[in-house]
Amino acid sequence: MSVQSIFSRAFLIATVERAIRSFAASLASLLTAAGTGVLDTNWGEKFSVAGMAAVVTILFAIGGGTFGKGDGPSFVGEEKLAPSTPAPVTDAAAVPVTASV
Repeated sequence: MSVQSIFSRAFLIATVERAIRSFAASLASLLTAAGTGVLDTNWGEKFSVAGMAAVVTILFAIGGGTFGKGDGPSFVGEEKLAPSTPAPVTDAAAVPVTASV
């Protein structure tokens, strides 16, 4: 990709994936750090903090999106996103089978 755009499909997908991971990681750490049961925890507070972590992740991606030379939301530009075309499928009959000794 010669000119990176924060509005490209690949960039947006990578950013959403990072936001979901940040949300899940924050929620998991809050739930385990609280030491309370599933029914006793304050879910509204936990979802609020995890949601803020996801928003901060999106803002980081937008802020660093145009700095790098790579495809994704990276400050250093080393991230290469996979192409949207699927890999070719090989025919199973064409692959030789070797015997194990």
